[in-house]
Amino acid sequence: MSKFDKVKSVYRQIKLNFSYLAKNALVLTTSAIAAFQVLGFLCDFDSIFPDGTSFLKRLFISALVVAAIWVVMFAIKCKCVLTKEKVVVIDADNGHHVYVEYGDLFENTGEHKNIVITANRCFDTLVDNDLISETTIHGMAVKRICSNGYTAEMLNEALQNDLLTNRQIKPNRILSTKDKRKGNLKRYPAGSVAEFKKAPDDMTTYFFVGMSAFNSDLHPETSDEEYMVTVQSLIEHCNSRSQRFPVYMPIIGTHGRNNKKSERELLEYMVSAFRFNKHLINTDIHIVVYSGCRESVSIYDL
Repeated sequence: MSKFDKVKSVYRQIKLNFSYLAKNALVLTTSAIAAFQVLGFLCDFDSIFPDGTSFLKRLFISALVVAAIWVVMFAIKCKCVLTKEKVVVIDADNGHHVYVEYGDLFENTGEHKNIVITANRCFDTLVDNDLISETTIHGMAVKRICSNGYTAEMLNEALQNDLLTNRQIKPNRILSTKDKRKGNLKRYPAGSVAEFKKAPDDMTTYFFVGMSAFNSDLHPETSDEEYMVTVQSLIEHCNSRSQRFPVYMPIIGTHGRNNKKSERELLEYMVSAFRFNKHLINTDIHIVVYSGCRESVSIYDL
């Protein structure tokens, strides 16, 4: 990245977070002024202004000082925003928190963890850029899992078996090839979760959560009600099945939403849902915003 591109990136991030930055700079400025007022009881500040200085001149100088303090505080907050990767949005009051952070959902952190993957409600595993795109979280997860001899067919069988045997979830509709021209034809209820672990000693467990339903053109669709059910079901599954290992998840619903909600709006809904279900949080939750979205999705003021 060239210096010009870096400057543009900084400008866009400041613009994106300007309201948050300005509000916090004002709070810090107010605190600084309050501190000066306390010092005023201990020190004599009358000598700051020469004798004979008019009221308007004193008022103008004072306003400049306040503005200068605000600019300094604004710059300090800008540095924090530009360098900070993670913020705490909810304290569950039990040692666990909900974090929103910039990063890579699949980053190897060297810890036992659970990763949430948003999938279609048939839990397909065919990544051919027709049924599932390799650019989606679903597609990237399947390609990541299916390596070293492990095939998409094996993953598909494992997911279907987990749904029917371990989760005991039955499909709520059997599709025809007219409804969906390729892939699995058993469609499960919105919010169904299938767990997958590649090997018993693997440190990562995947939570595949079914949200969208493919139409005849293989375009994913999700109603508002299905979206809310999915988020609530996921929160409850994390409570019962995380094994107290941290849970990493993307912004749920960035693909297949009919009403075209922005990523920020979806993020706000997720945080509000976790806040409402604070009593169900028994492990650390990490909502991961792709690091390439720093200029378009703010993680502050949630």
